[in-house]
Parts: sequence; C-alpha cells; structure tokens
Amino acid sequence: MDKVQALLLSQWRAAKSYRLRLSLSIAALAVSVLPAWYAASALQGLMGDKIRGEGTQYPAFLIVGMVVYSLLTVTVNALPTAISGGIANGSLEALLSTKVKIPSLFVGLFSYDLLWSLLRATIIVATGIMLGARFAGGLHALLAVGILGLTILAYFPFALLASASVLAFRTAGPLPQVVMVLSGIFGGVYFPTTVIPDLVRVASKFVPLSYGLRALRAVAFEGKSLAFVSNDIATLLAMTMLFFAVALVVLAATLRHVRHGGGLSQY
Repeated sequence: MDKVQALLLSQWRAAKSYRLRLSLSIAALAVSVLPAWYAASALQGLMGDKIRGEGTQYPAFLIVGMVVYSLLTVTVNALPTAISGGIANGSLEALLSTKVKIPSLFVGLFSYDLLWSLLRATIIVATGIMLGARFAGGLHALLAVGILGLTILAYFPFALLASASVLAFRTAGPLPQVVMVLSGIFGGVYFPTTVIPDLVRVASKFVPLSYGLRALRAVAFEGKSLAFVSNDIATLLAMTMLFFAVALVVLAATLRHVRHGGGLSQY
C-alpha cells in the first residue's frame, strides 16, 4: 500500500505543478454539462417513454451514461498508456528494479488517473443535480456506487490485456478502442438498449456496460432494490470473473515470455 501511495503522490505532485491548467479543467467541467443538459432536455418528449425503468429525466439519463463511459475509458486506457510511457522514458525499468510487486505497480500507475476521473465525475453529477437531476438517496445511493465500482472492475481486465500487449509488442493495438466503441454503441450510454434494432440488439448482451448502466439507473433514478437488479448484477459479476480469468492468464504468459526474452531488465 505504501508503494501505491508513493506512486499516486508522485503523479499528484506532477499534476499540481500545473495549477492554472488544473483549475481551468475543473471549472470547464461544470460549464461543459450545460450544452448536454439543455440538448437532452429538448429530447425529453421523445425519449421520456423509451427510458422507462431507467429514470424519467432524459438529461439525467444521458449525464450518468456519459460519466460512467468516461470512467471506463480511463479504466481501459490509463494503465497501458502509463506502461507505454514508462517503457519510452525508462522509468518502468527503474520501478521494476525495486522491490515493488507487479500488482502494486499496476495499481499505482493507474490510480491517479482513476481518482482524478472520479473527482471529475462527481463534479459533473453535482452540476446535474443543481440543474434539476433527481437521484434516489440513502441506501440507494450507496448501492449505485457499488454498482459503479463493479462496472469499473468489469472493464479493468481489458486494461490488463492491453498492458500485456504493450509489454509484448510495445503497443496496445486496437483493443481499447474496439472495446470502448462497442460499449458506447451497445452499452446504453446515449439511449436505452431497448431501442437498438432487433438485428443487432443481441450484441448488447455481450457488453458489460449494458448491465451496469441498466442496474445503476434503475437504482439511482427509480429507487429500485438490490433484488430488482439482481439479474443484471449477477451477469455483470460473472462477466467480470470470466474476463479477469482470461486477462490474468494472458498477462502471466506475457510476463514469462518477456522474462525469457530478457526484456525490460529481466522483470
């Protein structure tokens, strides 16, 4: 844990040195919500009935989808990007020469980006509430946070797979982009999966985000119970376990291959 905190603090100190940019980026977040909110408000009459079961306010529906999607984008991209940068500037070799373990190293490399994204998400949601978004409170809010955490966890295996590709081939390849494009189209970010044409709707069944967002919105907007969304959560959990199993096997094989080949200081 100390090693993770050290990596996190080092990234925070680097970001804090650009205070003006940091302050402007925070201020810009609240302003950026306004166009999306009012554009979505204009579509309320069209989308109000279609999002039934996942809320009644389309602007709030859209903001939550966009916030979760942005968090997942960081989840999938932050670690392979950090590893790629570490390879390019030589810092990864220096880190691997210390006693830090691979899991702690990986967590430390992406934790700042994820925490910063969570702060940004909080600001956006708070702005939405000030504009009139209505969320269920109490235990439902805690349950919604738990569902969000599980959804993020479901996408972390893709970061591990992309990182394995960076370690082996020095590039993450198209995997992060493919995962996020498919999630954006079939995950229910901008519209409920029920409006997707039948011919391609089956694709949404293989997208973890579709289950996470449906359960999250039902709890956060409709105040539904854990039992009501249990099927979506169970499916999301099963997908998470499957993805982690595959990713860990691939990552372990990649590390063995790189050690055998003598790359990156024999890590």
